[in-house]
Amino acid sequence: MARINDPELEGYTQELWDTVMRIIHNFRTGMGVWEELGLTFPQSMLLLELHRGGKLNMGELSQRLHITQGVATRMVDLLLEKGLMERGRDEEDRRVVLVCLSRKGARIARLIEEHNRSRIGDFLAAVPEKERYYLLEFLKRLQEQFEKEDTA
Repeated sequence: MARINDPELEGYTQELWDTVMRIIHNFRTGMGVWEELGLTFPQSMLLLELHRGGKLNMGELSQRLHITQGVATRMVDLLLEKGLMERGRDEEDRRVVLVCLSRKGARIARLIEEHNRSRIGDFLAAVPEKERYYLLEFLKRLQEQFEKEDTA
């Protein structure tokens, strides 16, 4: 990783980092409909991932959430106890454990998704369309760069 020698770029880098951290903090605390449902932020992310992905094995789930399989298993166990998920076997390969949302879990995931979409939509409504486009393109490029570095 290269060291930044440009003071102006270094200032932008620090400001971007600080801003991203504040956004993450606000997202985790200010949009906390999951807290009202007795869930943690990571648990809500797991529910949303299954809501989008359907049935997943533990390897796929942990990869999508960028967590270890052990952490994913513990989270799934807690959500199973709450009646938000179901666990079963793959019909083609009985060794593979699949997890999916229960009806209750799917209903809660939809609630969280609708709340998040509404809240972010309210923020974005105040941003001109062209700026929204550039913001999304910038964030995608930033994500791609991080992913490229992670695989290098």
